[in-house]
Amino acid sequence: MDPLCLTATTVPITSPTTTRAILPENPITGARGFSSRLKYTYTSLITRSCNRHEVVAVDDTVPEDEIEGQNGNWVLRVLQVRSLWKTEDSNNNNNNRIQELNEEDGNCENDDDNQILIDQECDTCKVDDDNDTMEFDKDSFSKLLLTVSLDEARLYAKMAYLGSLSYTIPKIKLGNLLKRHKLVFITSSLEKKAKKEKASEKVQHDPADMDGGNDLNSLYSSPCEWYICDDNESNTRYFVIQGSESIASWQANLLFEPIQFEAMDAIVHRGIYEAAKVVYEEMLPYIQDHLRRHGNEATIRLTGHSLGGSLSLLVNLMLLIRGQVHVSSLLPVITFGAPWVMCGGDRLLQSLGLPRNHLQGITMHRDIVPRAFSCNYPTRVAHLLKVVNGNFRNHPCLNNQNILYAPMGEFLILQPDAKLSPSHNLLPQGSGLYILRSQASDPNLANKQTRAAQSVFLNTPHPLEILTDRCAYGSEGAILRDHDVDTYLISIRKVISQELNRVRRMRRQKRRQLWWHMVVVNGTQVKLLLDGGREWWRMAVATGNMHFLVVALAPFARVWIIKACNWIRFRLCM
Repeated sequence: MDPLCLTATTVPITSPTTTRAILPENPITGARGFSSRLKYTYTSLITRSCNRHEVVAVDDTVPEDEIEGQNGNWVLRVLQVRSLWKTEDSNNNNNNRIQELNEEDGNCENDDDNQILIDQECDTCKVDDDNDTMEFDKDSFSKLLLTVSLDEARLYAKMAYLGSLSYTIPKIKLGNLLKRHKLVFITSSLEKKAKKEKASEKVQHDPADMDGGNDLNSLYSSPCEWYICDDNESNTRYFVIQGSESIASWQANLLFEPIQFEAMDAIVHRGIYEAAKVVYEEMLPYIQDHLRRHGNEATIRLTGHSLGGSLSLLVNLMLLIRGQVHVSSLLPVITFGAPWVMCGGDRLLQSLGLPRNHLQGITMHRDIVPRAFSCNYPTRVAHLLKVVNGNFRNHPCLNNQNILYAPMGEFLILQPDAKLSPSHNLLPQGSGLYILRSQASDPNLANKQTRAAQSVFLNTPHPLEILTDRCAYGSEGAILRDHDVDTYLISIRKVISQELNRVRRMRRQKRRQLWWHMVVVNGTQVKLLLDGGREWWRMAVATGNMHFLVVALAPFARVWIIKACNWIRFRLCM
């Protein structure tokens, strides 16, 4: 069952001024949803023309090859994979499960289907009474936003650039696209697959080794492509994982039942965890090689966009839990538009001795993907999930807050320029990159305020609200626009540009103040040239302080010279 394509229920559109931390649920009356008549490689969508852009028609079909590639609509992928599921006898099975659930008294301790061992009191998703009364408008929400520093923004821009390159891995080696960051390309999953194919072909040509060829063909490969690059100056090796680009990766997305993570007191999205195990095994030799060559000076950073970000986090934690990498060698994970896939994640970080900012998850202001598993689900949907799969019955996040997986780590919000995407109702106008964190002196109160604010943000807008907007689809629709890794990169660079302009203005202001204080005669501040006129000039000449006058007039002369040069250049071009 796809939680992102539910059309029977939704939550009301929230007010732009005030939003409650726990959103109520209301049924849709007359709202159109997705067609369930999808067959194999064809997808149906709602028809309508919005904002001069044509949207795919409901009666038309979209071939599979049109939704492949970086710019493919990720909701189309969800629908396509969903149409491939085998649904034979599903009605009978569901009816039997509903009857079984109704016959139970709510005690699931002896249910064989229940594999979750995590404590029901999950700190990251439990609900306090105070949360019901927390309300946020634009002003109160903005008080929880901390602007990131220029150095942090530059780091995020670098990681977003590497994430963008993950969708064009073959061009990295040919175009030397890593040189601008002084990085060296090492290898990629594509090269590993090519080597496996050559080995398979070689074995298959030898009749005596046909069984070996079958074994090679049956080897698992990563559901997402990845590549590795090195920073030799800092001895840092970067592992960059691509987002969902294949049917296999979307099958991992849709297998979202909870299971225990690495025998720890946390549960995780099953499909992404299974995919992470494959990526872990593929990357481990390159991690071990880097550690052998650089010893204690070696550092490792994983990053990724969308599903690649979630995989980066899990692989990072698995390296530490399995004792492959010391905590001092693991740099914080930076993700872009990645869904949260754990329940009890913050508690897990604490138990591993990791700071909260070991995961720095950047979410675009209206990106639907990070909201997918962390928005409030209607109660009847939660009940249906428990009917379909017993693992959901003791799922703390679902039982406590009607969410699948809770945010963890540092929660960052990125807002692009309004020309690129409309501003969010709870955020300040203009581009910005913020850390969502309460500054209350009481740690318990700060944690409650942060959790409530996260819940409000992830439900504003609610994914169902986004999905019911007919203008959200297509190559220029809001769904793709607000999730595309290039949108993240462009927006972060805009934030950096704004910050650099602000710094330059401050420096100019300080220089002017310095020049003003330098032009002093006998302790009396000299007036500006326009105010003092000839008297100022005579005073400077009479007292022998012409050099102060030159310093004071230097910035004005520079401006005049620049304007004169621009005027001359303009006249020559006419």
